[in-house]
Amino acid sequence: MPILNLAASIAVSVLLVVLSLFLAGPAFDLPGLGPKGGLQAGTLPQFVVVTVIVLASLSAINDVLRWRGARRTGRATEPAIAPVRQVLLVGGGILVLLAAYVFAWRPLPFSLITFVFFTSVSAILAPPSVRTFRGYAVIALTGLLFSIGVWLLFTLVLKVPLR
Repeated sequence: MPILNLAASIAVSVLLVVLSLFLAGPAFDLPGLGPKGGLQAGTLPQFVVVTVIVLASLSAINDVLRWRGARRTGRATEPAIAPVRQVLLVGGGILVLLAAYVFAWRPLPFSLITFVFFTSVSAILAPPSVRTFRGYAVIALTGLLFSIGVWLLFTLVLKVPLR
């Protein structure tokens, strides 16, 4: 792993940890678990804050260990940079989808736009070996189950109404 990739990885991890620590205050001001184990308004934000801190820290540690291992053996484990065209197409496509998702939030039902967004991003990020009819069917089914699952979690468990 080139030093530039390592520096970028550590910078993103630090940014995520700092952002999560900044959001931890408001998240933990909300009631989390109820007295009888019920979920309340702060449960999801608290879970997200803690999960992001843990995953960002583990990602940084993993990248440092991979970098040290590659340096010790003298072999690079991945190319130094991704092709510019790939970065622009994939990154730009996902940013366009994210913007469309945000703008479609009010006029369209949550489950529909979440399904379209999740499925589209998954199709863009799918490796070439998955880009078959069966692969796209699995992606669509996963997107459907994910969007319905999130909707059920929010409406039934957390009691947060979503359209």
